[in-house]
Amino acid sequence: MEKLNLEDFTRYKFLSALKYSPHGNKLFFLLHEMDVEENKYLSNIHMYDFEKDTTVKITSSNSASSFFFKDEDTLIFSDVREEKDKKRKEKGEDFTSYYRISLNGGEAEKYIEIPTNVTEIERINENTFLLTGLFDNNKPDITNMSDDEKEKALKKWQEEKDYQVLDEIPFWLNGQGYTNKIRNRLYIYNIKEKKLTPITDPFTQVHSFKLNEDKTKAVLITNSFTDKMHIKSDLYIYHIEENHLEKITHQDVFSYSFADFIEDDQILFIGNDMAHYGINENDKIYIMDKDRNVREISKDDFDYGLGSSVGSDCRYGSSTTIKVDGNFLYFITTEYGNAYLNRMDFEGNVEKLTTEKGSVDGFDVKDGKIAFVGFRGLKLQELYKLEDGKETQLTDYNGWVNRDKKLSTPERITFQNKDGITIEGWVMKPVDFEEGKKYPAILDIHGGPKTVYGEIFYHEMQYWANEGYVVFFCNPRGSDGRGNSFADIRGKYGTIDYEDIMKFTDIVLEKCPFIDEERVGV
Repeated sequence: MEKLNLEDFTRYKFLSALKYSPHGNKLFFLLHEMDVEENKYLSNIHMYDFEKDTTVKITSSNSASSFFFKDEDTLIFSDVREEKDKKRKEKGEDFTSYYRISLNGGEAEKYIEIPTNVTEIERINENTFLLTGLFDNNKPDITNMSDDEKEKALKKWQEEKDYQVLDEIPFWLNGQGYTNKIRNRLYIYNIKEKKLTPITDPFTQVHSFKLNEDKTKAVLITNSFTDKMHIKSDLYIYHIEENHLEKITHQDVFSYSFADFIEDDQILFIGNDMAHYGINENDKIYIMDKDRNVREISKDDFDYGLGSSVGSDCRYGSSTTIKVDGNFLYFITTEYGNAYLNRMDFEGNVEKLTTEKGSVDGFDVKDGKIAFVGFRGLKLQELYKLEDGKETQLTDYNGWVNRDKKLSTPERITFQNKDGITIEGWVMKPVDFEEGKKYPAILDIHGGPKTVYGEIFYHEMQYWANEGYVVFFCNPRGSDGRGNSFADIRGKYGTIDYEDIMKFTDIVLEKCPFIDEERVGV
């Protein structure tokens, strides 16, 4: 077997945007790989066919970014395929081109062009779409301008764009860049009229929306602000035929993270009032009936971080982490150093669906059929199906890493800190470890707060282990996975977390005499 080297990172493949076809017999996802020369990711849609047990590449343009279904045999996806569209993007024009492809064969053809950078889209009927798109209050609004007017307005804007005005908080987000006065806005788009109609105002951020079953209403989570963003959010119902927004926020200070319709047009929502542990407080789960009465369905001992916060440097893109299907809410929880898939009935009874260590990064569920993207053992992301509690791996995009490369398995160490709390950590030996030899060591500290390390693949750690280093890391107080009290680090940064990390370092040096104490880095 060969040593894992730094450049191997550029060969990994990442999966995201997992989605069942309407009938549930096929599974679609985005596969991302790196183009080092062009310094970008290449993204294409792939399909797994359950009946044939085969995976097929659907697109080849390397720039697909999202998709949905017109019907079982027709896929609609966003892409920038044409050179003229790339030039329009470079000039600052906001639009999203969608292409249609038959899953029975044939080339993709242009379907619609929507004059905004679409972030989410749902089909209401043959001619109408509900969507969110980025609206930049700093730019001229060219939505309904002619081509000549657009070109003049954008040219003038580009000429004046020698500096960036920052006059609100926040003005920057990781992975997005400058967000100053940019909002995710709700729109209706009519194909026949080629008309984009805004529903929310220019300064309302729409975090998410979900349609009810007959597609007459949408529930929205929003945050309206100028100058400074509020930490609270609001809940709205958009009545599509009446073109009316109804505010249904149930509590004045509340942070909503998820909302969807369930039976009888009731709304299941997730969030918290931040009253006890601030903005990082673990969410609770609620149901709002048609009369706007609210009851909490999560039990008193429900104290989990939702989604996977298990650290790895080998991800790109995102997938669903919370979804309603039938009479259940499906969701991911982080518990200690692992992320599991669960489901809850509408009375609050929870069933853990996965039990293997690792991380369920995202999933889709269709009529109870479950598929997920996950890390298992020291494997990188792959696609799995879950049936009767049994996991079956469906893809092998990254299996070469485990077959061909030397890897180090993390060894678990626990200890009690001065307050009697058990802290969990791990040590990775160099891959060609020799008894009696002394090795330099690296202490790795995660950020967050409220994230965790686990035992899954981490490229930088495996690379260091292949370069002859001992690597050690732990989850101090302030980490996720062990409830609100453990994660609460407000006003304590650099105190309790520092104490736990330094105590862990002492324990590691004591238990690992093969570490050269004169050569320990962080």
